Amino acid sequence: MTHNYDPARGAFRNLCSLSDEAAGAVLAAISVSGLRAIKSNYLARRRATEAWLLSECTEKLGEPRLRYPVYFFLGDMADGLDASRPCSHVVPLAHFPTDAITFTYPDSMASYQLGFRDDLASERLPHHGKVFTLSELEALVRKAGMPADRWRNDLGRQHDRYIEMQLWDDAPLCSLERARPPA
Repeated sequence: MTHNYDPARGAFRNLCSLSDEAAGAVLAAISVSGLRAIKSNYLARRRATEAWLLSECTEKLGEPRLRYPVYFFLGDMADGLDASRPCSHVVPLAHFPTDAITFTYPDSMASYQLGFRDDLASERLPHHGKVFTLSELEALVRKAGMPADRWRNDLGRQHDRYIEMQLWDDAPLCSLERARPPA
C-alpha cells in the first residue's frame, strides 16, 4: 500500500478534516504552486465522496474510529509522479487490520462520480459506486483483474487506474511515524 503526501503538510492527513476555510487555503496553495490543477468544486465533491465512504464503511464495518480516512493506493506508487505529493510511505497490506480498511476500484472520487452521476452512466462498470471490504475486493480482483495498464488501451476501463484503500483507524500509523528517520 502506498500513501503519497506533501512533506510540507505531513503524512496521513485528510483535507476534509479541516474547516472549509482551512481546506480552501490548502487547495489554493496547491493550485497556485502549479503542481496540480484544482477544480473550483473540488472540496464540495470531496466532501460528498467522503460522506458516502463513511456511510458505506459504517454499514460494512461498524462505526469507524476515524471520521475522515487516510488514503492509500494498492501497490507501490512511490514513483514521485504526483508533484503535489512527492513523498511516500509504502506499507504491506498485512500491516492494517481488516476491520479498519475499505477499498474503492477505482479511487473513491472517480468511483463515486461514476457510480451515481447520470451523465456518466454509459461509462459505469459494476464495481463503480461501491465500497469493498478486503474479502470483497479479493473476489472482485479475481473476476475483474487488477487495474494495471489496461485503462490505456481498453476504453471501457479508462477510469480504472487505481485501487484505493481507506484506512479508518490511525493506530496502525503510530508505528510508522515512530519508524521514520529524523529529517
